Amino acid sequence: MRVRAGLTAIDAAIRHAGKVALTYEGADTSFIELDRQANLAGSGLIAHGVTPGSVVGILMYNSPEVVHLWLGCERAGLVRIPLHSHFEMQTHVELLKHLGSRTIVFDSRMTAIVESRLEDLEGFLLICVGHDVPDWAVSWSDVTESGSAAPHNHEVDENTPAFIQPTTGTTGQPKPWIVTHRSWAAVVNQNLHHLDTFDDGIRAFGPHDVVMHVHPLQWATGFQLLYPGILRGARTLLVDDSTFDPQAVLDLMVGEEVTCVFLPAPMLTLILDAAETRETVEHSIERLVVFFATPELLLRTSEVFGPVWCHGFGSTEQGAVTTRLRASDITGHDERLHSVGLPASPFFEVDIINGRGERAEVGELGEIVVRSAMSTSSYWNLPERTEQAFLDGDWFRPDDVGYKDADGFLYYIDRAGDSIHTSRGMVYPHTVEGAVLRHRAVANCGVVGNGAGGVVAAITLKAGYIDSSDLRTEIRESAISGLRSHEVPEILVVEELPTVLGGAKVQRKVLQEMLVGNR
Repeated sequence: MRVRAGLTAIDAAIRHAGKVALTYEGADTSFIELDRQANLAGSGLIAHGVTPGSVVGILMYNSPEVVHLWLGCERAGLVRIPLHSHFEMQTHVELLKHLGSRTIVFDSRMTAIVESRLEDLEGFLLICVGHDVPDWAVSWSDVTESGSAAPHNHEVDENTPAFIQPTTGTTGQPKPWIVTHRSWAAVVNQNLHHLDTFDDGIRAFGPHDVVMHVHPLQWATGFQLLYPGILRGARTLLVDDSTFDPQAVLDLMVGEEVTCVFLPAPMLTLILDAAETRETVEHSIERLVVFFATPELLLRTSEVFGPVWCHGFGSTEQGAVTTRLRASDITGHDERLHSVGLPASPFFEVDIINGRGERAEVGELGEIVVRSAMSTSSYWNLPERTEQAFLDGDWFRPDDVGYKDADGFLYYIDRAGDSIHTSRGMVYPHTVEGAVLRHRAVANCGVVGNGAGGVVAAITLKAGYIDSSDLRTEIRESAISGLRSHEVPEILVVEELPTVLGGAKVQRKVLQEMLVGNR
């Protein structure tokens, strides 16, 4: 079926007109102006020789121009791909060449990163957003000045790419997952249902909401909350993610009366730390989506902000909150704090397949498989990887391990490929990391094999704590509860962990290589 490209945002501009769509560093943009800027972005790229169907790499921190590019590329039939700052520039170059792309739009603060691989970018159109545009790049103002503010009327087949979302790279090179116009509509629909049913009795997500994006927009916060907010007329509050100041974010959250926010666990932990230094926090939060949380963090969130959270779970290839544990789900069921809940909408299925290839029994550990319109796609030019990703019946394999209880609640155990084989049994790093993170001094944690039949937990400390043998012993002893003897880790304090998603996920493979190299 053919559809008009970018119809979601076009519809929002008509419905919400002069209402504020976006706030950034104190400046407001209306829905009409946002629509105009998106048209200028898309048509300006085409005026510079980028043809419909071409892939456009976006290497930027949070800014209004990212939103203009997302909307503008989609309605002009251009295929955007986010390029994430935790990857080396060489990785971006290899990925773009795999995709046949010859266009990069980059933040001027990333000029040195792009320039480091300039010899590999011969023939690329390089566009710089911001001040101090280098002489080898085209300025963003030149692009928009060559565009037209008139609406696009570009039609596409719904099964063609809307954009490419690379996987996080925690298990190796990022893999380019195609998000078609059809699957993108399913992602937005899933997220809207999730937000509307966030908890019993909550008012529908809509124009009264203020959605804060403090996490990188081109990761989960944008994937999950940007388009639902635009579609429903909510105000998007965009925060520069090049730095993270928990006190400043908390001030903004309170002052702007933020009602909805996505936060990975490491960010939420620091915001809770900031909140606990104050006598009171008069907030307006109604929906706080957290990923990668421990039971202790969820309970702590309830103490500080109230039962306004849900613990989400998903994968890059799904693009939405697929299952979620709502705060109300734990009433009378404390054991559910260890789960990632139930499907977030009736449009999504999840099941467990055991080692025999059969549907697992209640409580039986196995491979998590999912099915929905969100995953009706493929990896770009990777047919073997795509074939491996699906089982009969169109079940997609996120490469995760878990089990379901008698009520259908999903319990995530770990990435299938990250399990550690020891002489005394299997160790799942996620379980050990959760135990170590219980200690008040631990900011983040990554667990890998130590090469001698045991496991090591590499940790970073929160501000104010100093590494010592006594502190490491204390952290280790606090983690012992709930762990089997062969799961209890050696504690190693490091200055920095290799992470993705703004610190949300530790790159365990990279960590393993680092630790081996230092021993």
